[in-house]
Amino acid sequence: MNRGQDYVLAGYVRSIKEIKDGLYRALVEGSDLYEVLVELRDNDDVLSVECDCPYDYGPTCKHQAAVLIKLREMRGTARSHSANLSSPISVQTKTLKQLLEAESKDSLISLLLYLAVDSEQTEERIRLHLSDVDYNDSIDSCRRLIQSYIEMYADNYGFVRWDNVDRAVEGAEHVAEQAALAFDDGKLLQAAKINICILEEMMDLLQSSDDSNGTIGGIIEESIERLDAIAQSGELLLSGEMEILFDLIMGVAIQNRFDGWPDWRVDLLAAASYLTASPDLREKWEQHIEHLSQNTDEDTWSGEYFTARIAKLRYNQLQEHAGETQANDYLYSQLHFSDFRKQAIQLALDNCRYDEAIRLAEEGEAQDLEKGLPGLVGQWKQLRYDAYRLSGDVQRQRELGLELLCCGDLSYYTFVKAAYSSAEWPLVYHNLLETLEKGNFWRQESVYTQILVQEQEHARLLLYVKQHPEQVETFCPLLIEHYPKDVIHIFQKYIEWKAANSSSRKQYQGVCQVLKRFKKAAGPAEAERIVQLLLTQYPNKPAFRDELTKF
Repeated sequence: MNRGQDYVLAGYVRSIKEIKDGLYRALVEGSDLYEVLVELRDNDDVLSVECDCPYDYGPTCKHQAAVLIKLREMRGTARSHSANLSSPISVQTKTLKQLLEAESKDSLISLLLYLAVDSEQTEERIRLHLSDVDYNDSIDSCRRLIQSYIEMYADNYGFVRWDNVDRAVEGAEHVAEQAALAFDDGKLLQAAKINICILEEMMDLLQSSDDSNGTIGGIIEESIERLDAIAQSGELLLSGEMEILFDLIMGVAIQNRFDGWPDWRVDLLAAASYLTASPDLREKWEQHIEHLSQNTDEDTWSGEYFTARIAKLRYNQLQEHAGETQANDYLYSQLHFSDFRKQAIQLALDNCRYDEAIRLAEEGEAQDLEKGLPGLVGQWKQLRYDAYRLSGDVQRQRELGLELLCCGDLSYYTFVKAAYSSAEWPLVYHNLLETLEKGNFWRQESVYTQILVQEQEHARLLLYVKQHPEQVETFCPLLIEHYPKDVIHIFQKYIEWKAANSSSRKQYQGVCQVLKRFKKAAGPAEAERIVQLLLTQYPNKPAFRDELTKF
């Protein structure tokens, strides 16, 4: 409060504005310019107060305190002035639009010129609004507006801190509105140019800022999405304009700005691919793709990612323009990429070529087992299982289904069970449970307990909970009805263990949360008994006793 009062006396509260009833927006000068939002009730009680400064050591910062003090003074003065009036005054509040409409053209021009002199950003926004969107001067206005906001919130070294990024990109957000207007008016080329302007400026800003919150990245992605939508509307362009739009999008995609950002570069290349209706444009697109591929190191993660996505784009181009035969030949030449192998296997399954699907899946397993990629190995096994099932190979379907089930995939349980007769299943089921009981990782345990729940194996489930008392909370609702004494005993031992391993108030509160769940399952009397037991066991832990008393 003292520091807030000092800020008020020093005049650091730059402005306070009521943006709607009871909601105030204030700007406070400090090491930076901070925004404070205050919401008041009719009786001036504070509903909420927020500040965008980085202070996080208490509930209220000095900027919030300064604004609250200033608001109290302002509202107190207003009430005092109102109380001293001898007669009521009728005040007619006009909207800003009404006030502007009442002014002459010359007066409004003078006002805009005055505001433009006072603020570079205001001048650029006025110029952008008045510029003809059919000419390149509007792009220059867009660029100046974006840069003016960046310069305002950058430090002396041109770097924008994380807490200033949202303000620094306001110019880009205003320009994005112009891009949307141009697109809505059917001016696709101009909309593309404006979005490319935003992209270039934001990519440069990304190199000289802390974008921890992902704000700049989000604007870049939105701009690329808008370019993609423009490209997909390319059929609306006049003759010759499609090539211009292609060159615009491809021109930005190959810029060095996107080195190290393969996902955004490929998104731009994908947008350009929508415009390759003519053989000449397809050839130009392929030339650019080939050049970028030659300059990509495929041994790096980003290089492999880029190459895989480029291959997908080429495949889509062949499908659309070259025909099924060429597209399939290309598909089979790219089987080292998992997406292509998966598509080839699915194509073989759809055409009942089950031996081919099995061969492709087994090749994928061997390839990715060597690379140490267990997730992909599992994917190939699942596709191989589909081939066995569809081809009617019951024996291999059974074997692989049990393997997948024991690897932790419960979805195969129904299929595995259905693959055996009622006479065969009991022995298989017994061996399956024994295998899962010996499992040594959590997915096997999860499958094991879910099968026990599904088959209502309550006795076996109780034995599991005795061996893993931390699971008592999960399975208590299923077991309490059948084994109340056992479950209460396990629950009590678990609570005692948890209490013995707690040493902070937060951990004591965690014990009390378990007690609440125990109370719901076993009843208030049992819960009270354990509370009294814990109070006896821990006479020298006042914080724990305090939490138990609250319980």
